[in-house]
Amino acid sequence: MDILDVRDIAFGYGRANIWEQVTFSLAAGDVALLVGPNGAGKSTLLRCLAGWERLREGTILLNGTALERARPTGRSRMAFVADVPAFYDDLTAYEHVELLGRANNWDDERWDEADRLLERFGIARFCDQYPQSFSRGMRGKLACTLALAVQPALLMLDEPTGPLDPTSARVLEEELARAAACGCAIIMSCHHALETLQPTCMLMLKGGRLEHLDGPVDDAFWKSV
Repeated sequence: MDILDVRDIAFGYGRANIWEQVTFSLAAGDVALLVGPNGAGKSTLLRCLAGWERLREGTILLNGTALERARPTGRSRMAFVADVPAFYDDLTAYEHVELLGRANNWDDERWDEADRLLERFGIARFCDQYPQSFSRGMRGKLACTLALAVQPALLMLDEPTGPLDPTSARVLEEELARAAACGCAIIMSCHHALETLQPTCMLMLKGGRLEHLDGPVDDAFWKSV
């Protein structure tokens, strides 16, 4: 069974659809890159997949169950890193980790994994600070740490490498590859070629339609998106 099964979904405002007839699926370990020009609706599509926006048509299935009917235990296996991550104003970076861990009854191994991710992304020494004092890149790294620490079955990321320095972007790619190897299905929007992470599929959102791209893409392709 696919972890994510998207069937003929549409979204729009007023009378016009931004996109429609969007169909694709992701199985365990799949890594999908969502590409397309600015304004094509990539962020909106990811927000719909995360349940943050209401569809106009179609169905999103999470492990075979319609997303709106999925149990909290099922939805807790989803993680979404938005293009502008939001944090609690009165919690430090590590208090966000603690909140997530206690809410999900983490065992010692999971706590150790969260600490490992904080070190990997280079933010462990800043954990007593508040996220609103962080740079955009630091906030992005904290959001990715929290999402990966959940060890989700489905991980969605909106332009996660955009605000990151090259070293941190490489770390993120390595951690995403690690998550995929453990069975996580990943979909992320991106405007540039990745250094190490190898996608299993490429999805192009353009002109209100989603196209499945076959084969590798070259530098000319990335310049066009």
